[in-house]
Amino acid sequence: MSKVAIIGLGSIGAGVARALAQGKGGRLHELTGYDVRPQSLEELAGVLRAAATPAAASAGADVVLLAVVDDGQVREVLEGKDGVLSASPLPRAVVILSTVTLPTVLWAGDTCAARGVALVDCGVSGGPHALAHASITSMVGGDEAAFEIVRPVIDGFSDPTIHCGQLGNGMRAKLARNLIIYTDWMVAWEGARLARAAGVPLDKFVQCVTASDRWVRPHMGLVEEGVGLESGASRPSTAAVADKDLRAALALGAELAMDLPAAELALARFGAVAGVTQP
Repeated sequence: MSKVAIIGLGSIGAGVARALAQGKGGRLHELTGYDVRPQSLEELAGVLRAAATPAAASAGADVVLLAVVDDGQVREVLEGKDGVLSASPLPRAVVILSTVTLPTVLWAGDTCAARGVALVDCGVSGGPHALAHASITSMVGGDEAAFEIVRPVIDGFSDPTIHCGQLGNGMRAKLARNLIIYTDWMVAWEGARLARAAGVPLDKFVQCVTASDRWVRPHMGLVEEGVGLESGASRPSTAAVADKDLRAALALGAELAMDLPAAELALARFGAVAGVTQP
């Protein structure tokens, strides 16, 4: 039975705790947690043992999972007063689940290494619903030895667990993944604005997009083939169709006096792939 400490028990930390408590794959974990909010600890009373400090939670742990909010909190819970790295005995490994900047990940790697503690960064994607099924996607960065220490624990709340390479690559993958999510939302808002301004009832437009999404080629399918990537293959025919369709959408927007910045950016990108010069 591995000893696991979870520092930060918000939606991600609490979800991880509950997923690990399910004992996926027959793996059993002794769970300890810390959060600055007493209520968060009370809500997990039947799931983990509450600790008074990050150090107390982490003492003798096989793996410590950091699920705090930002860079400052990662640095504080690692090396601040009563931090993880003041635990006695020290934990074997630390996993950063928080979405933070690369300098913080690399600082944490150096700081942990100086104490003989392994560190990996683990970007997660899928949110609380995925965690409820122990199926969040975990993107891990770190050397092989560190990855092997933490993998049995990460597998307990993930499906899949993907080792992306060197330290920092988990966070690099997560930041790039988030870029797709947030720009997808931006484009969805823009499309909905255009449809509504053109007189399409919003509920009907949502129904149209949701239904057609079942059959539309996933965007990562094109990326996998290298479309739009300088070092990869291209599909001028696909880009040419996109160029034509985007021009028509922008023409509709112009008729309605609407600014469509996402469509303008897409037109420039697909036009470059198709070899079409914009007027």
